[in-house]
Amino acid sequence: MIQHKKSITLKIFWVTSLLIALTTSILFAAFYFLLPSFYYEYKINKLNHGIDQLLADVSEVPVSQAQNLLYEFTHDYNIHLLIRDQQGNMISIPSSSSPLVKIPYRNNYEKETDDIPPIRIIEKPISFRDGRFIAIFVATLQPIDEASNAILMLMPYMGFFVLLISMVGAFLYTKLITQPLLKINQVAKRMAKLDFSQRLENRSDDEIGELSQSLNELSQNLKQTMSELQQANAKLKDDIQREREQEAKRREWMATISHELKSPITAVMGQLEGMIHQIGVYKDRDKYLRRSYSIIKNMEQLVKEILEVSKLESDAFHPLKKTVSLSSMIQSVIKRLEFFREDKQIRFDVNIEPDLFVTADPGYLQKAVANIIHNAINYAPSGETVRISLAQKNSHIEFHVLNTGASIPEAELQKVFEPFYRLEKSRNRNTGGSGLGLYIVKQILDIHSFPYQLTNEENGVLFTIHFPFPEQNE
Repeated sequence: MIQHKKSITLKIFWVTSLLIALTTSILFAAFYFLLPSFYYEYKINKLNHGIDQLLADVSEVPVSQAQNLLYEFTHDYNIHLLIRDQQGNMISIPSSSSPLVKIPYRNNYEKETDDIPPIRIIEKPISFRDGRFIAIFVATLQPIDEASNAILMLMPYMGFFVLLISMVGAFLYTKLITQPLLKINQVAKRMAKLDFSQRLENRSDDEIGELSQSLNELSQNLKQTMSELQQANAKLKDDIQREREQEAKRREWMATISHELKSPITAVMGQLEGMIHQIGVYKDRDKYLRRSYSIIKNMEQLVKEILEVSKLESDAFHPLKKTVSLSSMIQSVIKRLEFFREDKQIRFDVNIEPDLFVTADPGYLQKAVANIIHNAINYAPSGETVRISLAQKNSHIEFHVLNTGASIPEAELQKVFEPFYRLEKSRNRNTGGSGLGLYIVKQILDIHSFPYQLTNEENGVLFTIHFPFPEQNE
């Protein structure tokens, strides 16, 4: 079943047109039916008032001098006047522009015409200075009937104009009323489709204006709420994606840790079992006890680094920053690593500017600097040089560590910051470390937001860190 949409515009138009037409018709009918009686009463009251005034005016003059007053009265009121004495004799009839009407009066005088209009006869005593008489006032009512007939003749034309004016007025009124309602409906439909781009113009202080203002506020609130929901949804997606990545990273991390721990544990168990049963070379217990101890020490260091990484990756971790002397810290690290430099027969070329400070967690920053320099020593060939410099630039402090004679394939420059990644493929911890050193460096520098980069230079591999001045990093 098809339902036709009922337009409020048409409803208001037809209702308004009918109301205007009906009201006008009622007024017209009331005018037609009530006008004659109203006009009749008006004429009679006016005539009575005029007669009373006339009687008062002529009471001070004789009959012979009242002719003009009587004539003016009959002319002004469009009536006929008959005056008789007490015996019934006519004594004066003033002339008038109206035709004379002969009135039968007590059979003493009679005159007839072919067309006698409706009349009203008023008989009153009239006193002059020289006598008392009887005045007979005769008023014709023909103009009242003519007015009613004229109204009746105009009715078709008036009806047409009333209908026309009703429709034009209804159209203008409907447009004035429905235009803001249609605009409100249009905006509401857009809001239903979650389109909040269009706003309503509020040009009035009435209920429609208040409704427009309320819809504008509702649109703004919904738009803000939708934006907040979208942001929350995007954040939730990012959190879910981050959680998935972290979960995948944790699984990969656990698998790598298991692999890294499995090999030394297997080696230690094999050596201990051989020593227990005194099998072959394992009869020399002192030799293989020292080897087992060395493996366990490496495992201990690996576990410490794993715990360190776990702490750095925790969301609850916050570095305890304070202003420290970067110059003194690097000098201290260099002294601690002298043993490893001498062991590999590496030369240090140190150029540290004094009194350079930075805001950071002292313990973690010292660990990062130590790992960088130690890593440079490990991967520098014997007899080469590790150049360490710290200098103040215009907007920051630059820290450089260059190990000469070394090189890293371009494809692996960023991979060295991944956990358990080693350039030394034999995975010998004595030569390649645990694979967590630079990963820990990356975590520490990222937490402090210190820019860094690892690049290949003509004479070696260069690690660069840019430290902001303390007031810029607070």
